[in-house]
Amino acid sequence: MKALLALQALTAITGMSAARAEAQSAAAQAKSQAANAKLQGEEAHNKRMRDLNVLISTNNAMSSYLGRDDRSIDAIRRRVQRDAGTDAARLAQNTLTNMSTSLLEANVSLARGENRARSILLDGLSSSYSDYLRYKDVTPKGKK
Repeated sequence: MKALLALQALTAITGMSAARAEAQSAAAQAKSQAANAKLQGEEAHNKRMRDLNVLISTNNAMSSYLGRDDRSIDAIRRRVQRDAGTDAARLAQNTLTNMSTSLLEANVSLARGENRARSILLDGLSSSYSDYLRYKDVTPKGKK
């Protein structure tokens, strides 16, 4: 009976360790996704700013070529700058949302792993206790 209880304890401990390791792996993967989301957001922002610089340079070149200040060219420049600001804010919001989602997923994974480890522990204790109650009268007792 002692061997059975020891085996059940070992199984429970091994299962708890595996559940925690799996949760930590999932959390690390989610944190990696958050870092990737941040990098993708920065890349998209940098691309949008490069596009804005090209458009403003083109606008300035047209203005210089015409040799005068044209209201329509200025209106185009203002619109391009306003749209770039809106796009940059939208990209920043999407990046923050993606990062927070990934970090939340990491925390949820860790919590699920802890819950799974506790479940395995309680299942092992319950199983051990029920086996003890089942076999306590069957096993030979030592001398009194």
